[in-house]
Amino acid sequence: MRFRILGALEIFDGTHWRGISAAKPRALLAALLVRRDTPVPTDRLGTELWGEREPRAAANLIQQYVLRLRRELGDREGRLLVTRPPGYQMVPDGEDDLDAAVFARLGASGRAALAAGEAERAAGLLAEALALWRGPALADVPAGPVVEAEAARLDEQRLDVLQARVEADLACGRHTALVPELRQSVREHPLREGLWEQLMLALYRSGRQAEALDAYREVHRLLAAELSVAPSAPLRELQLRMLRGDPGLAAPAPGPVPRPPEGAARSGRGPVPPRQLPSRVAGFAGRRAELRMLDGPPGGADAGTGPTVRVITGTAGAGKTALALHWAHRAAPDFPDGQLYVNLRGFDSAAGPVPPGEAVRGFLEALSVPPERIPDPLEARAALLRTETAGRRLLFVLDNATDAAQVRPLLPGGAGCAVVVTGRGRLAGLAVTDGARLVRLDVLPREEAHELLVARLGTDRVAAEPEAVAELIGLCARLPLALAVTAARAVGRPGFALSAVAAELRDTRGRLDALDTGEAVSSVRTVFSWSYLRLDAGTARVFRLLGLYPGREAAAPAVAALARLSVQEAAAALTELAHVHLIDEHRPGRYSFHDLLRAYAAGLVAAEESAAERTEARHRLFDHFLHTAHAAGRRLAPVRRELPLSPPVSGSAPHHPEGYEEAMAWFEAEHAVLLAVTDAAGLAGFDDHAWQLPLAMGDFLHLSGRWHDWVATQRTAIAAARRREDRAGTALCHCESGRAAIRLGRYEEARDELSRALELQRELNDLAAQAHTLRTLGWSYEQQGDYRATLRCAEQVLELERAAGNRAGWGGALNNIGWCHTHLGDHEKALACCNEALQLHRAEGSPLGEAYTWETLGSIRRAMGQHTEALDCYRRCQEGFHRLGNGYGEAVALRGLGEVLSTVGDPAGAREAWRASLALFDELEHPDADAVRELLRATD
Repeated sequence: MRFRILGALEIFDGTHWRGISAAKPRALLAALLVRRDTPVPTDRLGTELWGEREPRAAANLIQQYVLRLRRELGDREGRLLVTRPPGYQMVPDGEDDLDAAVFARLGASGRAALAAGEAERAAGLLAEALALWRGPALADVPAGPVVEAEAARLDEQRLDVLQARVEADLACGRHTALVPELRQSVREHPLREGLWEQLMLALYRSGRQAEALDAYREVHRLLAAELSVAPSAPLRELQLRMLRGDPGLAAPAPGPVPRPPEGAARSGRGPVPPRQLPSRVAGFAGRRAELRMLDGPPGGADAGTGPTVRVITGTAGAGKTALALHWAHRAAPDFPDGQLYVNLRGFDSAAGPVPPGEAVRGFLEALSVPPERIPDPLEARAALLRTETAGRRLLFVLDNATDAAQVRPLLPGGAGCAVVVTGRGRLAGLAVTDGARLVRLDVLPREEAHELLVARLGTDRVAAEPEAVAELIGLCARLPLALAVTAARAVGRPGFALSAVAAELRDTRGRLDALDTGEAVSSVRTVFSWSYLRLDAGTARVFRLLGLYPGREAAAPAVAALARLSVQEAAAALTELAHVHLIDEHRPGRYSFHDLLRAYAAGLVAAEESAAERTEARHRLFDHFLHTAHAAGRRLAPVRRELPLSPPVSGSAPHHPEGYEEAMAWFEAEHAVLLAVTDAAGLAGFDDHAWQLPLAMGDFLHLSGRWHDWVATQRTAIAAARRREDRAGTALCHCESGRAAIRLGRYEEARDELSRALELQRELNDLAAQAHTLRTLGWSYEQQGDYRATLRCAEQVLELERAAGNRAGWGGALNNIGWCHTHLGDHEKALACCNEALQLHRAEGSPLGEAYTWETLGSIRRAMGQHTEALDCYRRCQEGFHRLGNGYGEAVALRGLGEVLSTVGDPAGAREAWRASLALFDELEHPDADAVRELLRATD
């Protein structure tokens, strides 16, 4: 097991690196990793995880997180994550199990080599140390005191090693190549004078004395403005030595001059290499991980024999061109034979894409090939380009490419060249045929979005309004173009508070107007349109309709209903939208897009679809989710009464899960969308959907422990049913609200809700509904240990179920009565009730009722001291729930089985049963897992 903290926290499980998904366990692991030399006390960990808001149960929660981490690490025996009073300790699993330890070792070795005058060896060791960094230390870990201090220490160490590596490179005579890197470094760390000193020296040794002295004046102004101090003595001394022309500043003796490329004389190339790169984007910030990918060694089949190809893709406005040009300027010194650039206009709807033959001609002319030597056929031109570039070191930037077919004729020949391609289209084929490295741009991480605003607005203005800055980052969806436009608006109005700028963006409908600069290349809406206008009519319609979709992510079946397509047609449209980066396939088959693209789609659907078409699309979507949720809910609780749904409208294509597991999987994938659909249905006037959908997903929210969502959705449901003046529906919603309140321990609130439900149901003479509500009322008393009140409710349920002729419900009532009698000490009567219930369930073909009854029989036999019979009952119960795919019921049965095994003196068997129970509860993320953990801890 190995760990990485120089960037996001990751673990290596022997196959691949992966993160820790939950924030608290991630923070706990980080705190233990950075304090591996000693146990970290539990109270210190509590402060690290919660600060001043530490909960009372912090110690128990930390124990749970430790168990979870041990499972993640494959350390169930606790050999790595050790319980060591007064807390816990991570025990090293070898010298190099932590990247920070490797970094420290390489850094120390590099400094020692530098001190011994071994500059080349030092540069290699220090570069190897820096290559371990993937971003800011512990970048994804919530910042508690321990983590914050260690992250700051490690970041400071990284800068120290960086300066040492630059010192080694300067000693090796690499001053020219260092200039772009050092310029970037002083922008990122403007108060670090050592970096300025190295930049000045690199410029001076490169024959750029004026620029070196300009750098001194720049740092002088900066220090005076920020800290009211003058440059340090070493900086002042370096300036004076430069002014005197001190020979001691001269560069080390250069190595042998390389022979000119073999093709230089043959090509007739002029004395001045092409320098076509546009100026780099001002205020560039972030993208550290992507820059490392661009810097990395070539890969793929053609590595070493063909040009190095890097492809930058991503959504509109993600900053592909800015990144390409920033990297290209930084890498330009490595390509002394020139840098070539072309805008291929892949998404320019007015001028159209640049034909490959035209782009090749432009490159050949830039390489001083006479016009009469340039052939007409594209294949011949491309071959001549490969010939002219073989043996040279050239950098090509192919901006805004349409697809791989447009790019391939422009690729140079020979391994000394590099190509950077940007585009939104189908460029992945370049990775297959040309060994390209794909660099995909998403929106910026929040930290890098903050850096972009600092780079454009200044440290002081950003620091003065942290809340407004955070809001601006959110309103701009962390999209670089939107952030740049917003920053430009703020710069143009220096007297405006940033909170005022944020206020302009709050209105979703007008947000894209606020991000319109009046210039196509920098207007967010226009840049989005370049991708949209290239879509075929069907795919464009799907994108527009996604502006009506209420959830954060969508799958093909729901989109098929929204657009009245087949699932296959919807999937094809979504795939195409992902190819041009208007949406993102963030998980297999699950698509999302950021808020600005959502606002763009919403504007399109409002402008291009009629009100009737929008209403019909919503109706199909809401019907799809309602009828699918109802079918899935019936798989979770077959004995529940069906809801009075209207037939689904044509085109809604609801799905009917085959069993319990498939139903749970569907709910798990869609539950966040279902919550959004519930709210959207009420706002759109679809009140039947707004009260029926919460009822359809109630059993899932119950079984998965999402009880707060359960309560919230029922409030929406009650309001919608009342608006419809549907008394039966209102009663059902009050009853469901009562069930949810019971799970949260709000018993008085629950009984108020249940009383309202009963009152309406009695007025309507709805016997089945009354039975369900009374059953729930009995459950509220049971949770408080009042089994006499529970029994009274169960007996009333029995009368109602008999009167209604509902034999399955009759069996369920008898089971509940048996449960009450055994807790009241009358085990014989309890046994009789449950045996009768078992017969009824078998006769009615109700395997779920049978499984519940076996659970009650297990409790009765256990209470009677009949442990062999109790074990048999719990095993039958567990098998029944297992066949049904009911994970919650199986977990409960295994817990009971373990309790009986513990009683009869089989602790090993009990632990095995409880571990299996805990695994099922954890899979459901169910709070009942805590009680099983306590049983295991007590046994240990």
